[in-house]
Amino acid sequence: MSETRPAGAGAGERRAWVTVAFATMCSAFPAFVTGALGVQLRDEVGLSATQIGVAMAVSFAVAAALSAPMGRLAERLGPQWAFRSGLATSAIAMVLLAAVAREFWQFCGFLAIAGAANALSQPSANLMLATHVPAERMGFALAAKQSGMPAAALLGGGAVPAIALTVGWQWAYALGAVLALAAFTLLPRDPHDPNRPARRGSALAMVAGSRSAKPDLGTGLLVLYAVVGFLGASNAGAMVGFITIGAEESGLGPGAAGLVLSLGSFVGIVSRIFQGVQVDRRGVLPIQRLVWLFALGGLGVLGLAIDVPASYLVATVPAFAFGWAWPGLFNLSVVRNNPSAPGAATGISQVGIFAGAAAGPAIGGLIVDNGSYRMLWMAGAGILFLGATVAVYLRTRIRAARSVEPARP
Repeated sequence: MSETRPAGAGAGERRAWVTVAFATMCSAFPAFVTGALGVQLRDEVGLSATQIGVAMAVSFAVAAALSAPMGRLAERLGPQWAFRSGLATSAIAMVLLAAVAREFWQFCGFLAIAGAANALSQPSANLMLATHVPAERMGFALAAKQSGMPAAALLGGGAVPAIALTVGWQWAYALGAVLALAAFTLLPRDPHDPNRPARRGSALAMVAGSRSAKPDLGTGLLVLYAVVGFLGASNAGAMVGFITIGAEESGLGPGAAGLVLSLGSFVGIVSRIFQGVQVDRRGVLPIQRLVWLFALGGLGVLGLAIDVPASYLVATVPAFAFGWAWPGLFNLSVVRNNPSAPGAATGISQVGIFAGAAAGPAIGGLIVDNGSYRMLWMAGAGILFLGATVAVYLRTRIRAARSVEPARP
């Protein structure tokens, strides 16, 4: 594939990917900050590691259950109003977490509301980028958007020493609510009728005429995408949910343990942007690079299994740089293969990511409470190695299905 040399982005395009990345961070913040606040929720509220994992899992499980219908809803409402609805609901959930949540069931209930909001926000974000960004820069745009997820974890980790250890853990949720409302006001308008391609040269303009809500790929292939997303997100959910507590248990102080998550999240952001730029400039197949990221990330997570303070300071870098840098490439592959309905298609593939993000903390909490952090990280590494294998099989299936016209996975 020849190298792509896109022209510079315009002001409207830059505003789209900047605000979408910020809004995505706000949508993901409730669950991720809950993991970062694990020590405080354990000591001040009395939640066990299993309960914290289950509360996070409830949020992502609700998102998984609603992802496909929310993707279709985003196609009908248009990205701006769908995204605004999700952000407003996220803000309400975080206000309730700050003001009301003091029992395990309350954390589960309010995080479930946040999960429903996230289920609408994620496909809305993908659709918004597809209507504002030219196809040759979608790799970077989706990478920037997906950087909102580790940015939420970074902010959550930083909130531990800056907020939770000073004024109280409740104010971390309150900060998230304020940020979500700010994102609500910044989202760009939909440029055209959401049932038509946005403009010439955009990702959606690859298909002439009106868009249907039906993805281009068959359901079986989208399910395989969801399986890959499930495996990658299972490891990511466990890392985000337990790396702070694991680092403290290994001997690091609470503030330093919170900053371990911030370090990993920052590395993940840089890596996601780098991967997106490489795909745009060099014509790298996103799913091929995803395979390598899963494999290298598995090696990094194995480093965490040494389970000493130094391992959390060193192995966190490759674990996040590779093991949590794949979502932008994942969504780019889905969008490229489903130009007629990217919102509906990513709504289906996102089911796996949400389900994995739910399973990772829930199962991870059980492993920690009944085993050790070493066992948790070894399991995470194995999951990433399996995900790399399934991604290779998915690439083969897409090429077989597109035997007449070469696939763009």
